[in-house]
Amino acid sequence: MQVATAAVALFGGLQLLVAVLARHGMTEVESIIATHAMMLSRGESLYWNLDQYPFTISPYGPILYSLEALGVLAGAEPMAVGRVVSFLALLATVWLVYRIVLVHTADRRYAWTGALLAAGTSNLVSWGVIGQSDMTALAFSTAAVERYSVWRRDRRGADLVWCGLWIALSIFSKQSFLAAGAAISLMVLLDDRKTGLRFVGGLAPAGVAAALGVNWITGGYYFDNAILANLNPFSWEVLGIQLQYLVNACGALIFVAAAGWRGAFSKEGRPLYAWLLAALAVFLLTAPKVGSDLNYQIELVAALSVCAGWALWRLDFFDKVIAQDKGLVPLLQIPLLLHIVLNCAVDVRHAGVRYMRDQERRTQFAQLERWVKPEAGRVVSVEIDPLLLAREGRIEVEPLIFSFLVEAGVADPEPVLSDLKQSAFDALLLYHDVNKTPSSEIDTGAPRLPPEHMQVVRENYRLVEHVPGPLMGGIYVYQPKHADRESDPGLTARSQSKP
Repeated sequence: MQVATAAVALFGGLQLLVAVLARHGMTEVESIIATHAMMLSRGESLYWNLDQYPFTISPYGPILYSLEALGVLAGAEPMAVGRVVSFLALLATVWLVYRIVLVHTADRRYAWTGALLAAGTSNLVSWGVIGQSDMTALAFSTAAVERYSVWRRDRRGADLVWCGLWIALSIFSKQSFLAAGAAISLMVLLDDRKTGLRFVGGLAPAGVAAALGVNWITGGYYFDNAILANLNPFSWEVLGIQLQYLVNACGALIFVAAAGWRGAFSKEGRPLYAWLLAALAVFLLTAPKVGSDLNYQIELVAALSVCAGWALWRLDFFDKVIAQDKGLVPLLQIPLLLHIVLNCAVDVRHAGVRYMRDQERRTQFAQLERWVKPEAGRVVSVEIDPLLLAREGRIEVEPLIFSFLVEAGVADPEPVLSDLKQSAFDALLLYHDVNKTPSSEIDTGAPRLPPEHMQVVRENYRLVEHVPGPLMGGIYVYQPKHADRESDPGLTARSQSKP
């Protein structure tokens, strides 16, 4: 146990070290959240009208954006604030997994095992050092399960109040974190019908009222951004990739949790496995979205860790290992060891890839900076990270989201189309050579402009530079055909004022 703990701390620490050293966003979403936080810190809106500039959305609840904006006002870098918040949330999540298993088993050995399995899952650690909303939402969600577990043991009304608060905060961090709230509501109703009706009857109206309040404060745009604009297209291919990674990285964890399946129907195990099944359902419904990443797995990982720790207790694992029992239960050491070893190896790989990518992005940014600095004029970029670093988070169009919104008939395509026709943008940073790549051959999940807009780019803009980079083979830089600014794009830059 001590060796496994040391390995998890060491190899997970590599990911933390890279996050501390990384200057650029480790994911595109991390840069986008930081950009929106900077805009919020300047008094701009957090949720925008989908038919007007800036054509971007804030798809999550306001909590992390607000924390990063406060950090900016205090003089900190927004991504640094986001990473600190996520890492603290990761530590809280691991501790809460320990607490949940301890409440249900009263045995610290199994509580420590559950926490170790969570901390030893590379995917959880990976998102725990990135400034995105996922880990904050998971910490609140896991806190809700922990308070419900304590309420179930002690029957104190205050624990259910805290439980409801954590459920609300998890959803207002990221609205897809519904599993814990759904499972807890069902379990409270089954445990005590009268109390359950009061709990659900209080939580649901309060949550709806809070959401309506945020929507009112933001002029009605919170629902547009967080719900309407967040309905990306679904892809079976994306689901296949998600399932493949889940099975490869967490197959052993799934096996151990499944080993306690008989106890899943017992009074003691039912709440934990209800959370697991709810997390699985939410994962299957949300992970196939185009553009979704492995962050959609993290609540499922936390629930699997809890159920695995409880299943080992149910099977009397440690005592049978010590007694050298000849049955099958001691053989569970094999998947447990595989899980730790495999995920430590993945930790090393993730840390190495992120470090190398950050070095590549530094080189790329040095070549791109002249095209995106404030005096260069109006810019549209498929990557937001350069805009965050060079323009202090000023963004007019987020191409991928804009394309999704236009193709779904949600956003007005005309303002951007009109500006492209008038060559109003001083530079376009795209992932494709538009003269060689027909719109029909561009992956719909890749950041790009809508086909009609790409055609206007072909007609009104010329390719002036290709800057290699770690994503999509690099960025192609375009400027209006009538302009001649390759040597210094700031010389003829027009005003940055938004239309």
